[in-house]
This record gives sequence, structure tokens and C-alpha cells, in this order.
Amino acid sequence: MIESIPDKLEKALSLALTPNETVFIKLRGTFTEALVCTSTRVMILKGGWMTGQIFGTDMFQCPYSNVAGAQVNFHLVTGYFELSTGGMQNTPKSFWNSDKSINAAKAPNCVSISGRDRAAEFRKACAFIMERASGRTNPQSGDDALGILERLARLRDAGVISVAEYQAKKAEILSRL
Repeated sequence: MIESIPDKLEKALSLALTPNETVFIKLRGTFTEALVCTSTRVMILKGGWMTGQIFGTDMFQCPYSNVAGAQVNFHLVTGYFELSTGGMQNTPKSFWNSDKSINAAKAPNCVSISGRDRAAEFRKACAFIMERASGRTNPQSGDDALGILERLARLRDAGVISVAEYQAKKAEILSRL
């Protein structure tokens, strides 16, 4: 789920990424907005007049461990993705309202969505984020990954999982390092 995003957001993203950080999800919003999920954090990038960023860009980011929730609120043809973290609770938003306090495009933790297909892509991103936030698939260091690989190898050797299952999980874990 890696899409092209506006150039100004791509530039801001490239400046924010660390050398060993991998981008897994990059989705564009309706306006000059993007949701980016990396190996270590979630980022919401905004730029342009519709998002309240006349000059430059804005970035809301947090590590997966600080994520309290991720959801898509979608109605007939429009909606928004919202990321909840400490200090950023879910509050009613509107795609169409121009009031800055409830406009999804201007909220730092939201991305505006237009179209059912876009909502479906953002729902997949929600599942990815919540899986990462739960800690089940987020080794914090090479030592954690090594421990997981050793346990998987023991399960493979004991016949609990197949060699193919072991190889698939091993590739998934190593891709996140």
C-alpha cells in the first residue's frame, strides 16, 4: 500500500526518515495529506491551504507504542482516518465543516478521505497500525528479533510449523529490522 504523495509531503517525509527506517504504508488523503506507517512510527503529513498549512508542511507522528486507536469514519462518499494517542482523543470531525476545531483536514491527527475504495485502503492501514501497536509484530531491536527467530526455529524443528511457514515469518521479521 505505497502510493505516490504530493511532492512537498514526499520531501518532508524524506527529511524525517531515519537511515534504517522502512516505509510500509504510504496513503494519500483527499487534500495535500498523507498517512505514512514506518517500521517504528506512524506519521500524518499535511500541506496546503485546505489543511491549514499555507506555507510549509506539518507532521503529526508517534511511535506505535503510543497509539491508542486508529479508525476510519466514513459516510456516503466522504470521511476521515483518525489516529488516537495520548492527548489526542477521538472527537467528532466533519469532512465538510470549515470550523477548524472539527474540520478533519485541519486536525493534526486526521486524514480526509473521499471514496469507498480510499476508505477500504485506510481501514487496512488501521489494522496494520493496531497490530503494530499491540506489540505482536514489532520487535524493538535485533535481540528481540533473534529471540523470535530462535523460538520459531524450535517450533519448526519440533514439527509444529512447516519449513515454509518458518521461512515466511523469518522474511517478515527480517524485513522490519
